[in-house]
Amino acid sequence: MSRRFLLACVQLHGSDDLQGNLERCRRWIKEAAERGAELVLLPEDFAFLARGEEEKRKLTQAQLQSIVEAVREEALRHSIYILAGGYPVRAGDDKLYNRATLFSPQGVELAHYEKLHLFDADPPGAPPLRESNHIQRGDRVVVVDTPLCKIGLSICYDLRFPELYRALALQGAELLTVPAAFTLTTGKDHWRVLLQARAIENQCYLAAPAQWGRHSDTRFSFGSSLICDPWGTVLACAPEGEGLAIAEFQPAYMESVRQRVPCRTHLRKDIFSFDVQSKSSD
Repeated sequence: MSRRFLLACVQLHGSDDLQGNLERCRRWIKEAAERGAELVLLPEDFAFLARGEEEKRKLTQAQLQSIVEAVREEALRHSIYILAGGYPVRAGDDKLYNRATLFSPQGVELAHYEKLHLFDADPPGAPPLRESNHIQRGDRVVVVDTPLCKIGLSICYDLRFPELYRALALQGAELLTVPAAFTLTTGKDHWRVLLQARAIENQCYLAAPAQWGRHSDTRFSFGSSLICDPWGTVLACAPEGEGLAIAEFQPAYMESVRQRVPCRTHLRKDIFSFDVQSKSSD
């Protein structure tokens, strides 16, 4: 049974300084907890954001483990839930997982999710982009049942695949989480509208902590970390720079939205068994 609580999205300006990033995470987690947040969400690449994904492979196992331990310590210190929004984990075959992990107020790892959708593209006039060269794709849809609410996990590029969020909603998710390092180029046009769409179509709350600013000569993040409600209303949005977006999860309001527009009761789950036919006119 879900209940009312405050949640906070942390917006960061990440770099390749692992210890410096973790120290800034600690400061923002502390501020969020002092303001009453019971769940704090960190963005993708919160601990290490480099020019390219291949640089993450140079991190030692001790450095990778220090990321997990730092978040675990903060969850324990402040007695809050923390979503470590996206960090590298060895996957074998010289690749990494991009993993999001939810920690309990006791520092226990409740569940983890590995990014399902990887960005491989051939943009006109630019070098090919192959995230799959360095990152191993995950294979599970993850919903975590907590005393706060049921939380659905995703990471960044997953946002463009509405079927994932429908799967999360069908598994009972009430809060959709989208930690990200969305680029400036696509973020200014697509970020907010996609987030609001995922919340509206699934009638869930949504929280999206994000990276912001210029990280290198070739990497710029859009920012605009936000929380929106099941009606699609943006409840909080972080300003330019590092900061917090804080808002309240209200299960009674979520239920009122679902009653007002009962589209969830009209889902055609059999649609995937339909024959798809293509017809052309003479």
